[in-house]
Amino acid sequence: MKLRVELDWRTTLATALLLPTLLALGFWQLDRAEEKAALIDRLEARRALPAITPQSAIRLPENELADRRVVMDAHFSPNQYVLLDNRLRGGKFGYEVIAFAEVGQLAVALNLGWVQGDASRQVLPEILLPQGVHTVSGRLYQPSGDAFMLGDNPLPAQLPGVVQQLTLLAWRDELQARLDHAVFPLEIRVGEFEPVGFDATWAIVNQTPAKHQGYAVQWFTMAAALGLAFIFRSTNLWQWLRYRIGRP
Repeated sequence: MKLRVELDWRTTLATALLLPTLLALGFWQLDRAEEKAALIDRLEARRALPAITPQSAIRLPENELADRRVVMDAHFSPNQYVLLDNRLRGGKFGYEVIAFAEVGQLAVALNLGWVQGDASRQVLPEILLPQGVHTVSGRLYQPSGDAFMLGDNPLPAQLPGVVQQLTLLAWRDELQARLDHAVFPLEIRVGEFEPVGFDATWAIVNQTPAKHQGYAVQWFTMAAALGLAFIFRSTNLWQWLRYRIGRP
């Protein structure tokens, strides 16, 4: 028996389009797994470094800021905060509370954590900020890219207010004029057990490296199944193998 190849153009075209896509998705998930592993390694390494103040952080290179531990004496003022909209935790709708506190001659955006919101969005949660000066520790948060936003994201005309994202660089001049202090350029997320915080549990990454690797295995498995289906659909390989094995 001879091995024959009979290509059907529909099967060939579908395989030519889908197979590279499935492989690309698999390798993309592997890349994501490496990125998440690097983020976790960076966080662990910077946790071991001594805590710094926001004033010291300003003097560091930008690539050394993310995840550094910070400590400060922060002065809170009533109603000087914004709510980051549409933050989900445990399947529940809520907000993250960003308080604008005075730290020396800086205005610092302190993320105090998550509070549950009204699912109907008709009533905003009542937020009681700490009063006066508190010693606060946390870590610098530096997003890996620009967040997706629906339309503009202006600073509310009056505080408190609701915003989609914390865009400190875009708001810098307006915030500085309102707060009469230079604006520290990064968000600081308070520690999980800080008395001034709400629900301040922060995920290191939204998905673990192992989960991305699992997704990669799924994409590669689909690619392998497609490749085998194409081979057996377009050739008589199965019959040829059975014939070869059955021969004395």
